[in-house]
Amino acid sequence: MSITPPAIDDSDFPRWRRSVAVIALGAGLASGSMNFWVPFLPVYMKELGAPNDAAALAWVGIAYSGTGIARLISGPLWGVLADRFGRKRMFVRALAAATLTTLIAAVAQAPWHFVVAWTSQGLLSGFIPAAVALTSVSVPRARLTGALGSVQGAQYTGNTIGPVLGAVFAAALGLRGAVIAGALVPAVAAVLVALLVPRDRTGHLTPPLPADGRPARREGRLATFTGGLSGQLALALLIFFTIHMSGGLVRTSAPVAIEQLLGRPDVTSVTGWTFAAGGLASAIGAVGLSRLLRAPGRLRLTLVGVIGLAAAAHTGLGLAGSAAVFIAAYFVTGLCQGAMLPATNTIIASAVPFERRGAAFGLASSVQALAFVAGPLGAAYFATVSLTMGYALLAGYLVAVAGLTLVTLREPPAEERAALRAPGTAKAASR
Repeated sequence: MSITPPAIDDSDFPRWRRSVAVIALGAGLASGSMNFWVPFLPVYMKELGAPNDAAALAWVGIAYSGTGIARLISGPLWGVLADRFGRKRMFVRALAAATLTTLIAAVAQAPWHFVVAWTSQGLLSGFIPAAVALTSVSVPRARLTGALGSVQGAQYTGNTIGPVLGAVFAAALGLRGAVIAGALVPAVAAVLVALLVPRDRTGHLTPPLPADGRPARREGRLATFTGGLSGQLALALLIFFTIHMSGGLVRTSAPVAIEQLLGRPDVTSVTGWTFAAGGLASAIGAVGLSRLLRAPGRLRLTLVGVIGLAAAAHTGLGLAGSAAVFIAAYFVTGLCQGAMLPATNTIIASAVPFERRGAAFGLASSVQALAFVAGPLGAAYFATVSLTMGYALLAGYLVAVAGLTLVTLREPPAEERAALRAPGTAKAASR
């Protein structure tokens, strides 16, 4: 049965360039603010009453677990509500929730208060999936990968600059002052988005009628929450999981690996430079390297190549004989992850109709939560066995994902490629 697609062109996305800039700015500000004080969490836990370093780390672990579990549960629900009531509303809501829950953390008097605040943030916030979902329905299809790259690049930039600014705020205002400063920034971002980003319209995003005019079969509730799960969406979610799981594993294990390479326990400065290099590389990959993935008809092969390069970089992490080589390999892993994420978000957006994109990215949020648990757990396991073996197994896993992507990922159909080559002719091509 042939389906008549809705006619959509650049005129359906008023002021989309400004929208992307404001959404990216909001995502970058919020990401940076959430990293103002994350590096000092163990110290903050001791200030709240944790008796020693081990107890402080345990409370931090409980807080992150609560965040992950809450995000796993709430992600699909917020996605469905975004499709129903608007992605802009959900982005503003998530930014406001980030402010509220961080203010709760700022007035905490005991470690368990912080756990409640952080778990609530996982349940109520999730501003990056909301930003990606809003971006996916705010730009022409031909600009999707580039726009998503801008948002992800802003996120990575915020993640990199945030700890530096946090150190400044902590020195000037104390730890609670840094937390309060981190709480206020998402509120500023929410105001900017509310005032400057047009409301995402859904009138022309309703499911198209079949060519024979008969209404399509009604989808079940499961399709509502999964975005209409298909093979392409499942593959994109697998790649999405892979990006965040591998990043979490390497990031968690990096201090231990550097300590083993340097042969001394005090590796704080080297680890800091390593993380800064990785954050910079991710931003470069998201904004710059992802441009290679925009060319029509080349997404599949280029993405496979980037995943293969990531596999080689993880092999380099395991074989590194010095901290300099490890940092260089870590830089390449960040570069690849930064390039892969906008491309993967593009696949997610392309695998579902407009009216299901909120649900699809909500599902991706739950997958991300699973990755945030799996990555650190894998790092903890391999640290007790062999980090070299862990990096080697991760490289092999990436090779398998690259092979699966090569075999199963579909390029946009011919008519969509034509629209990509000439964005202004999208409406004519769809008629």
